[in-house]
Amino acid sequence: MSLPASNKPLHYVSPEEFKKEQSHLFSRTWIFVGMANEIPDANDYVRTNISGRDIIVQNCGGTIRAFLNACSHRHARIHEAPCGNRKLICPYHGWSYDDKGVPTGIPAKDNFPDVCANPTQFALRQFEVAQAGHFIFVRLVPGGPDLKSHLGHAHEFLVNASAGLNRNMDEFQGTIAANWKVVIENALEGYHVGMVHRATLGAIRQLSARKQDIVDHLPSDSGHSYMINRANEEWLGKWRRYERALGRWPFKFDHYVHQLIFPNLTVTSFMGYSFHIQHFQPDAVGRTTVRSRIYSVHCEDQNAKGESIMRTVYDEGRRFTRKVFGEDQRVCELTYLGIQDADRPAILADHLEKRIAHFQQAYRKAMDTPVPDTE
Repeated sequence: MSLPASNKPLHYVSPEEFKKEQSHLFSRTWIFVGMANEIPDANDYVRTNISGRDIIVQNCGGTIRAFLNACSHRHARIHEAPCGNRKLICPYHGWSYDDKGVPTGIPAKDNFPDVCANPTQFALRQFEVAQAGHFIFVRLVPGGPDLKSHLGHAHEFLVNASAGLNRNMDEFQGTIAANWKVVIENALEGYHVGMVHRATLGAIRQLSARKQDIVDHLPSDSGHSYMINRANEEWLGKWRRYERALGRWPFKFDHYVHQLIFPNLTVTSFMGYSFHIQHFQPDAVGRTTVRSRIYSVHCEDQNAKGESIMRTVYDEGRRFTRKVFGEDQRVCELTYLGIQDADRPAILADHLEKRIAHFQQAYRKAMDTPVPDTE
C-alpha cells in the first residue's frame, strides 16, 4: 500500500510545482545570466531564459541591460541567435530601439501617432540587472534585496574570482532528463564519488581525504553554501616546486572550493588557477540544460615552463569535466526515473548530505513565501 500522496516527492515531478517555481522563485530572485566578458562591445548580446521568458542581455553603449525579447509592435522576437552583435532591430517590420529600449526608428511612423508622441511608454520591457565582478544577474520582478545583499558571503568570492579571469578555455552544454533540483543536489554532495566517479574524481590525489580537511559552510540567512577541501600536503609540497615557473595569480588559495549561488549556479576552483562555472537551466519539470564554462586566469611572471604546465592542466581539465558530466548525467536520469515511482521522501545522510538539506530548506522557504496574484 502506498503512503499518502503528501509523502510523495511531488516537487520533483509535478508540472504544477514547476509552474509555481517560476513565479515564487525564479521570477523573484537574482538569476545568473552570463559573464560580462562575453559581451564586451556595444551591441554584443546573449539570450537566456528565465521563468519561461526569453530575455536579451545586451551591451548598450557600455551599460548592460536586460530586455524581454519581444518587439513592442507585434511582439516578434528581436534577436534569433543565442548570442551575437546586433542592434535592437525587429526583423519583422524593422522597428529599431535605442540603448534604453525606446523605439526610435519606425517605418511608416505616421501610422503610429501615439507611439511617436510618447515613445518611452512603448519601450521594450526591461528588467533589473546587477553584477558581482564579471558575473551578471537579472531579476524579473523588482523589489527585495539588492544583489550584494542577496549574495552575502558569496559576493566577495565572485568579485575575487573575477579579478584574474582571462580566457574562456572551454564551453559546452548538455541536457539531462531530470528535474533541475535533482541535478543541483547531485552537485552538492561527494557521497556518490566512490561509486559514480571512481575513475575520475575518485582518482584525484591532490585533495586531502581527512575528514577535518573537508568542511561545509552553510550560512543560515540564505540558500548559498560552499564546501572547502584542503589540498593534500604531500602533493602541495611537490606543486610548490613549480611556483616560480607558474608565476602569480590574483586569487590564490590552497584548497578546492565548491560554491553554490542559490538557486542554480555553481562555481568551483582548485587553488584559484582556473574557475569552472556551471549554470543549471530548468527547461521543463523533467529536463535541465547544464551550461558549463572553464575560465583560465591571468598569471604574472609566468615563464615558458609554467605556460606549458598550465596548458597541460587546462587540456586535462576540459577532458575531465566532460567525462564527469556524462557520469553525472546518467545517475541523475536514473534518480529521476526512480523519483517518479517513489512513494516516500528521500533519506539524507546526517553529515555527507548536509548541503542538500540546506538547499532544500531554502527552496521550501522560497516556495512557501506568498506572492501577489498579479505583478
